[in-house]
Amino acid sequence: MRMIKNKSGLNLPLVAMSCMLFTYCSQVWADKAEIFTTEEKGSWDKAYNSSTKERFIPVELFTGIKWDGKHELILKEAATSASACDPVTGRRCATFNITGPFKTERNDTKIEWAGDEISYYRRTFSTRRMGEVESLFTINNSKDGLVRIYDKRKQWGARTYDGLGSKFPLGYWKQGEVRTYPSRRPTSIEIIELDGPNHCLTFRWVIGKGERRNMDNNYTFCPDRGFTHFSHNNESADSKK
Repeated sequence: MRMIKNKSGLNLPLVAMSCMLFTYCSQVWADKAEIFTTEEKGSWDKAYNSSTKERFIPVELFTGIKWDGKHELILKEAATSASACDPVTGRRCATFNITGPFKTERNDTKIEWAGDEISYYRRTFSTRRMGEVESLFTINNSKDGLVRIYDKRKQWGARTYDGLGSKFPLGYWKQGEVRTYPSRRPTSIEIIELDGPNHCLTFRWVIGKGERRNMDNNYTFCPDRGFTHFSHNNESADSKK
């Protein structure tokens, strides 16, 4: 077959075939992306059991990474960022970065199931008032939440924790359920909205008597995004997460 070239010297049949191949491949990848999105959405749909009225909350809802739908609590590789702003002013926004998992050199907590080393995520954020804040999170002793085992911030320096509390619910929970934890200062978590729009979760976290603003907060986490919103139930003091 005689090859026809245009004025710019291009091989027209070859260009046409390349365009057809590119279009086909693009459509194949688009179809795969659509299937993946559908499958992932199905996983979040199936997280709620209408018979038992329970929802399985995976670690991936905290980190914002993709979830495969398996009902298991594993700290998988993550490197994510999520942004949240002051609920009243809409300002003082902070970006929360999560990386990990890493491992401690030894277990200085009361988490009995973890063995000699503890896998954890590192979460950082920074504000003008608080400076750089670093927290280390792992699965708690009762295996129904993520708990801080280390926290460092300008207002109080570095602190370590025993791992008996909880900062984020994990596993099977019901709407309105409240659980308390025997940490150094008793902590409680209450499910405010178990399976909201877009499968977002909203819960109330209270530490101690919750008498100060930052000791009684509502948090919202959404699939593929992680932390998206917070609000204070006690406005008596000016603080942040």
